Amino acid sequence: MIGALGFAAADSGYLTWRYLALRLALVTPGSSICSWSRYVDCDLVLLTPQANAFYVPNGLLGFAFYVGCIVWWGVGHRLGPGYRYHIARTLAFWLAVASVVTLRFFWLLAHLSVFCPLCPLNHVSTYIALAASLFILGKTPHLEGQIKPQVLFALALFCVALFIAVQAIWLGADVHGLLRVPRVIPRAKSL
Repeated sequence: MIGALGFAAADSGYLTWRYLALRLALVTPGSSICSWSRYVDCDLVLLTPQANAFYVPNGLLGFAFYVGCIVWWGVGHRLGPGYRYHIARTLAFWLAVASVVTLRFFWLLAHLSVFCPLCPLNHVSTYIALAASLFILGKTPHLEGQIKPQVLFALALFCVALFIAVQAIWLGADVHGLLRVPRVIPRAKSL
């Protein structure tokens, strides 16, 4: 499960970086590791309006989500045996929600004239992590009375705040023009 989440976070992180690099003209379109042909090119997909959801890149949504899942599992698992069932159950729930959301992203990708081979790998990683979390949940005993709800609430609040902060930083940078290629205003010729 951690391997699938880690891969998805790295893949989403690369797609987010590539989206930003294309937007800032730091790289040449068509030079990505997955720019193979006119019909298979991540850069061309990242340049489409479908590469954004809710005003931020899809990759950034995925990156923040997968990192939050890793933090939830990593910290939650260390809280002790009494917390593990709740941590696994909550993770399985959110991975199920994410799996449903990936169906929308598949639909968007299927309606483009170009294909990104890296995008579906995140979706498949989500399905693998969901299956693993359900397996772990089935093997984890539900120990009653050995948890403090405020500890779980604090961890959930941290993970949600992390997700929101990543999106807010992107939106703030975008609003302030930091994520756009600066327009060069030609100087007037002096006489």
